[in-house]
Amino acid sequence: MTKMRASNGVRNAVWACAFVCSGLTALLMPSYPGSPATFVVFNLSYFLLIGLAVPRPRMYGYTFLAALLFLGFWLKVVVHSLWAPGFIEPVGNFIDTPQAWDAALAAASCGALGVMLPRLIHLFASRRARAGRNPAPHGSVPAWYRGWRRWIWLATMVSVAALNLLNLHFAFYQVGVNPKLILPAHLNVLAAWLVNGGFALWIAMLVFWDLQIGVGSFARNLLAPLAEALLSSISSMSRLMYLLHAGPYWIAILEKWSSMRALLTSRRLFRLMAAFAVAFGLSILAVFWLRVSSYYAPAGNVAPEEPVGKHTQRTIRTQLPQLLVHRWVGLEGVLAVTSVPHRNGGLLINAITENPKSGGNTLFQHVAKTNFLSTDPEKFTFLSNAGPVAILAFAGSNPVIVLGMSLLAFSLLFTEWLANRWLRNPLFLAVAGAGLANVYSQMTFPYLSLVFLLQLWVAIAVLATLQRGRAITPAPD
Repeated sequence: MTKMRASNGVRNAVWACAFVCSGLTALLMPSYPGSPATFVVFNLSYFLLIGLAVPRPRMYGYTFLAALLFLGFWLKVVVHSLWAPGFIEPVGNFIDTPQAWDAALAAASCGALGVMLPRLIHLFASRRARAGRNPAPHGSVPAWYRGWRRWIWLATMVSVAALNLLNLHFAFYQVGVNPKLILPAHLNVLAAWLVNGGFALWIAMLVFWDLQIGVGSFARNLLAPLAEALLSSISSMSRLMYLLHAGPYWIAILEKWSSMRALLTSRRLFRLMAAFAVAFGLSILAVFWLRVSSYYAPAGNVAPEEPVGKHTQRTIRTQLPQLLVHRWVGLEGVLAVTSVPHRNGGLLINAITENPKSGGNTLFQHVAKTNFLSTDPEKFTFLSNAGPVAILAFAGSNPVIVLGMSLLAFSLLFTEWLANRWLRNPLFLAVAGAGLANVYSQMTFPYLSLVFLLQLWVAIAVLATLQRGRAITPAPD
């Protein structure tokens, strides 16, 4: 009976969302300058993209990627149709004509279709799979973890704090800041990976292991991911990283609410939500202050008579409301690329194979006419993000966009399937899915996205080996 009520609730919610979205489409159509048919197809594509996240079995990676693309395309089109606030990110030679808008929205619709195809295949295959062939519902806990649990947690949190403190100074991984220290044996790559996602994935393993063996309070254990997310967000000067590291836990809890509701009383849940909100606010304030101190003050953009704190307050008032819409990657890159004449396969190969070390001297940055390149490239690298649809649009072929986005979505679903098969940890799946979806949605250099994917595969293999290993004899309880 409970499952039937939940299913009916989801179905009613889907129908309600469909009704609202249909109303929005009809409301916005007169404001759209291009073809009504293109606009309807665009809206339908993104409504279906989001809708396919609902049916079971759900996939965290698909859900996050669909949400990020929805924000990067549909939300921005809606805002520009209603208010025309202009663009913060560069749009190259885009001219506000009906033909230019139609070309961009057609490419965006093909991007959504490409992501939907692997998800549809996944749903179809899952429905045909026999229930008896499903693996165990939960992963095992290594025997050595119980005996060494406290020492492992202590070492983990000390390492998280130490590395983020070093990252704050040496910039192994900071938004816009070039590394100030090059470590031997490519250890910069490892340090950047740990800050960007490695520690978050490891803590997701520890929290779930504790949940499996019934040690400690689940609500109290969830404070560790909040702390890691706060530290990594501040040290990397990324306003989004806090949400990427700590936010997926809420999605996982909601997905597994029937089994987790007994672990979170109303009071504990309220306290946890308050802690999440406070830490998020602190991360936003700290990142704004660090960016003003690191970016604007050295460049002379802060008046000598104006304290950094006051300039930070003014920056927050100006930029924070804009982040709700302009932060997401997607529309601007496609507007810039679809305005390029004579797009072809050669341009696509060039965009895919470009070296990230080239910085602003790359195809997309020239096409977008990025106007905020650093005046001190030895210290800073400021670029405009393209997004995968924009990169694929260099081919000048919408079928190529469909195929390319399908390959990206397939790699996302395969990675989650692999992690689920080897680890059986929903917290890990949620954090990993959010991280990979974010990397894909902001893709500017495909090489870096491939590196992140390979690093994630290695992390899954290493953690699966640790989870199944019995190399360390557990100490007595």
